[in-house]
Amino acid sequence: MEGASKFSRGTAFQIKHAGSYRQYSYSEVYELVSNLAAHLRSQHINHGDRVAILSENRPEWAIAYLAIASLGAINVPLDAKLAREEVEKLLEDSGAKMILISAGLAKEHKFSLPAGRHGLKQILMEDIEKLKSADLPAAQVLPNDLAAIIYTSGTTGAPKGVMLTHENIMSNVTTTVKLFNIGPKDTFLSVLPLHHTFEATAGFLGPFYLGACVTYAESLKSPNLLANMRETRVTIMCGVPLLYKLFYEGILREVEEKGIILRAFFYLLLGLAKILKPEPIRRLLFFTIHRKLGGKLRFWVSGGAAIDPMIIRGFALFGITILQGYGLTESSPILTCCTLRHNRVGSVGKPLSNVEIKLTAEGEIIARGPNIMQGYYQRPDLTAEVLRNGWLYTGDVGKIDREGFVYITGRSKDLIVTGSGVNVYPEEIEFFINRIPGVAESCVLGVKAREGLRKGMEEVWAIIVPDYDYFKKRKLDQQRMEHYLIAEIHKLNQKLTEYKRIANVKIRSIELPKTTTRKVRRFQVKAEMGLK
Repeated sequence: MEGASKFSRGTAFQIKHAGSYRQYSYSEVYELVSNLAAHLRSQHINHGDRVAILSENRPEWAIAYLAIASLGAINVPLDAKLAREEVEKLLEDSGAKMILISAGLAKEHKFSLPAGRHGLKQILMEDIEKLKSADLPAAQVLPNDLAAIIYTSGTTGAPKGVMLTHENIMSNVTTTVKLFNIGPKDTFLSVLPLHHTFEATAGFLGPFYLGACVTYAESLKSPNLLANMRETRVTIMCGVPLLYKLFYEGILREVEEKGIILRAFFYLLLGLAKILKPEPIRRLLFFTIHRKLGGKLRFWVSGGAAIDPMIIRGFALFGITILQGYGLTESSPILTCCTLRHNRVGSVGKPLSNVEIKLTAEGEIIARGPNIMQGYYQRPDLTAEVLRNGWLYTGDVGKIDREGFVYITGRSKDLIVTGSGVNVYPEEIEFFINRIPGVAESCVLGVKAREGLRKGMEEVWAIIVPDYDYFKKRKLDQQRMEHYLIAEIHKLNQKLTEYKRIANVKIRSIELPKTTTRKVRRFQVKAEMGLK
């Protein structure tokens, strides 16, 4: 909360309501945090107690987090999209004494005594501003005290509570912000869920630490996001690859809907941009795009999953920089990132200055540093699997070039091991499938063959979600669409190494199930498709 006095007059948070922005100055945030912390103490919330947060993104979420942390209590941020039963399970597992929840979710879940537990107290987010000031004895909060227990299921199984200390989180914040020259003149747009460590660290605590303003998106619909960018003149945004892909495709779709003269002019500008490489010139060429984004955009950050290099290069021609990073909840979360000075397309950047990264003999990325978690809450068995001699075993497979840039090539837990003992990384094949015109998204899985010489052995299967608008415009019915997609996979197979070739294709009519950071839940896809 040191920034509250240093940047007291600046706007810390803002959100649009009924056509206008409600702004919270740094001094007002300090007062609200102090009032809430005093109220929590009056409700017997003490050092080490767990307090859950269940809410959509909003300024009160950030205020709640800061108030809980200031007491030395432990934040338990929960996914606002979880079902009631899932919330109850996590409240029970964490032993939370209180939950701060939005009125909408409180009404939806209708619980006050989850999982049979008694004494769980509840505060509505809408009531935070109504709390009166009160005296609060100073709390002693040490760097090694737990700041948060963050539940993550990743893509492969049951939730695990990641234990992060204040030192873990702040070491990541202070190291990262130095790389990007962030300050009071910056305005962030917060679109990713705050319960996820990427947004909490990079999109909330980092900006707050340096006096920037965070705008909470009123909606994730493209028109609303664009309006928020334009009206608040956003300079930085953290997002996931799917968001940037939708933006990019939206720009190209809008161009295609223009008349032939405007389309020709657009592609002429693209040609010029390929020749005239300085970013300021490209911004001038595509000033209409920048005007729609507020005209002050410095860069976007992409994380959570691998982004198609084509999207990065495409936006670069418009004068828009996308910086890719890499990390895990277990590392608070950032391990590596590209910067404005060192941005290599296809790479997730270099390790942070206080993070050490190396590869095992099998190519798995392991990391150590002050940002690495303390372990999984009440799960020493799972902790021992990933924390060994101070190193975090990420489960991701990659490579490091001579200049220190890190590349992610796959995930060891998602490995497909063929009958011949060869490893296949699903992401590598998905990259090519997703570039087939008419494919909205795909999921590559290892499925055991049910007959033939390979019976019982894993083979490569592809689950494809078609872009139905694409086929509707071309007047192709379901049967012709499926024939086309299968034919395209056959063509792709001819280009792939034999052991990577796709043995079977399944067409799925609905979106693939994902985590809140848009990673495909492979185990859920398998279950829903009836595969083993």
